Amino acid sequence: MMEEVRAVVLGWQKSDKASVINSILGGEVALDEYFVKCVRLCGEAKGRRITLINTPCWWEGFGSQDSPEAVKQELVCSVFKCPPGPHVFLLVINLSSPFTEENHLSIEKHFSLFGEKIWSHTILLFTRADPLKDRFPEDHGEDLQQILQRCGERYHVFENENTRVPELLVKIDGVVAANGGSHFETHDEMLQEIRRKRKDNKKRAKERQEMLRRKRDLLKELKAVAPFSEMRIVLLGWILSGKSSSIHTIFNNVKVETEGTEKCPKYSGEVNGKRISVLDTPGCWKYFSSKFNPRFAQATILESISQSQHMQFPHAIILVIPVDTSFQSEQRRIIEEYMAILGEDVWRHTVVLFTWGDRFPDVSIEQHIQSEGDALQWLIEKCRNRYHVFDNTDKRNRAQVTDLLLKVEEMVAENSLFHLNTHCAAEVKTHESDTQQDDEKMSTDQVEKLINQELSNRCNAIKRKIKELGMTFPGCRDEESDAGIDVKSDNSMVDTPSFSAELQEQIRREGSRWEAIIMDGLLNILQNPEASSDGSMSQSSDERVLKWLQKCEEHSQGWEGPQIQPRPNIRFRPMSAP
Repeated sequence: MMEEVRAVVLGWQKSDKASVINSILGGEVALDEYFVKCVRLCGEAKGRRITLINTPCWWEGFGSQDSPEAVKQELVCSVFKCPPGPHVFLLVINLSSPFTEENHLSIEKHFSLFGEKIWSHTILLFTRADPLKDRFPEDHGEDLQQILQRCGERYHVFENENTRVPELLVKIDGVVAANGGSHFETHDEMLQEIRRKRKDNKKRAKERQEMLRRKRDLLKELKAVAPFSEMRIVLLGWILSGKSSSIHTIFNNVKVETEGTEKCPKYSGEVNGKRISVLDTPGCWKYFSSKFNPRFAQATILESISQSQHMQFPHAIILVIPVDTSFQSEQRRIIEEYMAILGEDVWRHTVVLFTWGDRFPDVSIEQHIQSEGDALQWLIEKCRNRYHVFDNTDKRNRAQVTDLLLKVEEMVAENSLFHLNTHCAAEVKTHESDTQQDDEKMSTDQVEKLINQELSNRCNAIKRKIKELGMTFPGCRDEESDAGIDVKSDNSMVDTPSFSAELQEQIRREGSRWEAIIMDGLLNILQNPEASSDGSMSQSSDERVLKWLQKCEEHSQGWEGPQIQPRPNIRFRPMSAP
């Protein structure tokens, strides 16, 4: 028996990693705390020294290609946190929800970052499981069985009342013995290359920070930035990128004047003594070319800017990009097409706003930019190195809003106002439409139907998961209405044989991203039942859940598939936080 145990703890968000670590070490690791940098935790259990490496989480159902490079690099470098290497990898899996094919693929792809040898050093740790079932864990499906087989059928169950830590230590000793008494080797060239790359990224991130500091100091020295009393902003970005949350952050959840169209509402109010107007616009898909975007989206953006005399000359275009998902060459192409409707000059007037900054509390935004690689660096440089970060969970942090507005003022000092030449933009769009072939148009229609079907299926999955979370819906008379949500969609069959596996995977990734974000928001509400979005006590959790479900349709505006409509008589049974 070894005196010391070194283990790397892995898992997706909401996987109960922190609870497992607390059970083993008797510590107080904060539940659901977001971080990127691995945390080394040491203690004793049953008279033995224990070193656990808590690693950053990935999105449930996301493959490694959709995780940020900073997270992937930190996962791989976790093995260097416990030299000479970990004895075992503990993969935490929450079984309160069904283990799906997407969960299976997500684990496979993230584990591939470490190389094939990781499987011989892995034990599965199940939480919220029922080990008394007659066929546990077989009852949890074929996908879980395949993961079990990959790690030699090794697993351990963490129960609420009996964590059975001594038994886990015995199983860890068994893993070490099965590997000839050795730990997981860290001399693999791939791991070392990632380590070297990460060091280089940190150096370049500091250089970018210093360059921007000098530029901003020069503008202040020349007194080129003159504050002004009014500011006009246009928001662009992906569907579910955090545009709506950013508007709430800018206005500090204060009620504001609203006008414009349903698809392009304009919000106006006072912030820091300035009159601020923000025009929201339909989002685009993350994984699909703009030709697959809702047909009205681009036309609506052009019309809303050009027909509003007040917004024809915005001070800034704010491009909203979530910080905790990948940005690769496919996203560069999509964003470039999406922005093209406003003309090439738009880049001189654009600030990239990274949302969900709370997910990256311990890594600078410059490190994220450098880690992601050429595509994101191209975008930042295209916008002349103008970027900002919002933590939309902390709307009372007014400094982040003040700094964004100051960056807009600095940009205006350099460039003056942006003027949209809608005539040229319309000409470009018409030309592109005229040169499309009939068979391309037909393919586009078919792809749109496939996306609609995918999102319809995801809606039904959300209904099932809502029921599994312990909610009741009085008055429901059939299975389809049990979730208390009407789902209207075009479920007509689509002829798919001509579509490639790559296209099918894109559709799956788009749907997975949509479902994950919707469910993440819902779970956050249920786990914090007493707080409303602005931290006040003004709304019950029932009201907040209903409001969030209504946002499902709003966030997916532009997609003509399933429409989520909460019924007026829904009631939710209170549930304790998981």
